[in-house]
Amino acid sequence: MPLATRERPPVSPALNEILEAEQTVIGRILRDVTEYRAVAKFLKPEDFTERLHWGVFAEVGALIEAGKPATIAAILPRLPSVGLSGALTRPYLEMLVAEASRTADLRRVAQFLARAAHERRSKRPQGAGYEEDFYLWANQQAERLRRGEWSRLDVLNLAEEIEDLGRQLYNELESRFRLILLHLLKWDHQPERRTRSWTSSIKVQRIDAKRLIDKHESLEPRISEARVEAYRLARVEAAGETGLDEQAFPEECPYSFDEIMTRPIPWPQQ
Repeated sequence: MPLATRERPPVSPALNEILEAEQTVIGRILRDVTEYRAVAKFLKPEDFTERLHWGVFAEVGALIEAGKPATIAAILPRLPSVGLSGALTRPYLEMLVAEASRTADLRRVAQFLARAAHERRSKRPQGAGYEEDFYLWANQQAERLRRGEWSRLDVLNLAEEIEDLGRQLYNELESRFRLILLHLLKWDHQPERRTRSWTSSIKVQRIDAKRLIDKHESLEPRISEARVEAYRLARVEAAGETGLDEQAFPEECPYSFDEIMTRPIPWPQQ
């Protein structure tokens, strides 16, 4: 009498398989938004592991519901806080559109992602919860990395934390530019009030900004974006600190990157 064969438990999909499936879905719906509704029967934005994919899927749905075109150009301004951003986002999304499989059964891909998301939610990693005790969680993850205990890592939350580190570097660069621009605006619009502290602040922030760019060369493609965003805040702050109307300052940033970093700002006479 033959022994009954023992059923093997189903193998969880690998994260790279999930990522490729997400890329297929995002590429296909950006290529043809009519495919969104068939996919949306199975998927919710939070089913995506990649934060940018989550955001794109949500924004495509919102634009469709509003009766507006869900193009990459329309989506980009609505994605300031997810995943890649700025200069890096458009080429990535365009690549997904170009490389998305035309033959893949999109309904089956969406169902695969929905099942994977359900499985992730039903299997919380052992140990401290990411949202419950972050300090303990971080130390546990570091220890598991050192020991090579890959199966016990909270991979998706680790990925988000690494992404956040990258965003912090960009935010720091934008902050340096904001302070330089604030003092340049005050310098040019209230010359009678120039002080050595303004000169000092500009010089120090320039040193810090250059150090950031030199150390993290991949920030260079985002310099233009950081300059524009920093100026929006600096213009408001300059109005508050000078007592001038906001309209007294140019609406668009009048300073090039070279001016921000190298324009001579002499020490005022005491």
